[in-house]
Amino acid sequence: MTRRKPKTYEAEMNGKKVRVTVPERHETVAYSGDGRQVLQDVLGDSLSPQAVAAMANAIRVQLHSVKDAAVKRQLTWFEQQLVAMISEEQYRRLCVEAGL
Repeated sequence: MTRRKPKTYEAEMNGKKVRVTVPERHETVAYSGDGRQVLQDVLGDSLSPQAVAAMANAIRVQLHSVKDAAVKRQLTWFEQQLVAMISEEQYRRLCVEAGL
């Protein structure tokens, strides 16, 4: 196994120039719970309530054109999960504010 040389940069510490290792990025967040809860947690951490409302609205608006019953059922479920994240009342208010 080949060992990678860590990335470094030059910095000054106590008047001396030193090489400092660049820390690795750890953006992994552990989520727990059932699939539905994990989905809501991930989306809630990643999207604003306005974006959630806009996505749910886009699904509602286009749902009538979906011919495949299984796809329609899955999209309906996803739309319901999005609305549940912000509540039906907040969904309606945000749609009005966004002009949707």
